[in-house]
Amino acid sequence: MHVAAGSQVQRVSQATLPHQLRSFTSVRPKLLYHYRVSARAQSDQAGAAAGAAVTAREHENAEEALQRRLKESARVEERVTQIYTAQDFDRELQEAGDQLIVLEVESTEVCQTGFDEVEHHWKEDKEEALIPCRKLKHVLQRTARDSPDVRFVTLEADGEEGQAACDTLGIEVLPTIQFWKNKQMLWEHRGVTQLDQDLSEGVLYYGDQAANGVKASDFVTELHSKADLDTFISKQPDNVLTVIDVCLRNAAPCIHIFPAVLALAKNFTGFAHFARLIGDESDEAQHLLKELKVNEVPTFLFYRAGKPTGKHVGSSRADLIGQILQQQNAHGIRPPSSGGQGAQSRRPKIQRRV
Repeated sequence: MHVAAGSQVQRVSQATLPHQLRSFTSVRPKLLYHYRVSARAQSDQAGAAAGAAVTAREHENAEEALQRRLKESARVEERVTQIYTAQDFDRELQEAGDQLIVLEVESTEVCQTGFDEVEHHWKEDKEEALIPCRKLKHVLQRTARDSPDVRFVTLEADGEEGQAACDTLGIEVLPTIQFWKNKQMLWEHRGVTQLDQDLSEGVLYYGDQAANGVKASDFVTELHSKADLDTFISKQPDNVLTVIDVCLRNAAPCIHIFPAVLALAKNFTGFAHFARLIGDESDEAQHLLKELKVNEVPTFLFYRAGKPTGKHVGSSRADLIGQILQQQNAHGIRPPSSGGQGAQSRRPKIQRRV
């Protein structure tokens, strides 16, 4: 496929992808071209049928409840834009400006895990293998509903135009989700395995959007320079621990730990104040990373009364909580009653070298 001159969509090569994602590449099979009812139409029909079982609200009969459900579904549908070609996506990039775009690439014929060694199993029972991917539409819509400041786009890979768009975008595993901002791809997840979790984590990390309309930046201050860092540290009370989350834009461990950072920032209000520094977003941030002697991410830097008191490296929520409690206990400060140690993340303790 050829892209028009001046197009913002460029071929995404394997070399430009994050190292931890390149290892999970598998070859996208040739898809069949034939007429069929799309997965979107099938899902809409099923949703309408299920609507009859919707519990009616007070002063609402069954028919009114069904119509309400259909209207709510239609509003959510409007938050997800269907595209068909690379030119369509190029237009979305142009219109988005600096707004985050979440691109989901799906197929009604293929549902891959993202791991080469198990891809052959899906052919043995195709209908059963497709079930996880068919559920993704509702996951995407739910996330779109909770993230009004993020643009959501779906590309169906079936058919010649869809495959050509996949070739242009470097899509080799179906489904795939990509996160784009300022016409650059920030990160992607390949395969259905843990896609729902990585979708919500990516929207939070890049789009500042948490569930129920919560803005992460209301609890975790964004730092962009040494001046920002110095100002943030100097403003904190002496009895409040300052925690700086130092991370990189496309480092998976940083993305996966960020929901825990947000939860801690909310629960430890008045006990610990959090900020985030993305160390590769600018030349100044990269220089600051070296000045802070950060060699791995995520790294958490601790300060009290304007002075450094410690450092923690790793993406374990439990270990991070332990370090915060240890820092405060050393000064005889008890944690807030709403805090407490949560369950350790399902993810392994990993970090990435800078």
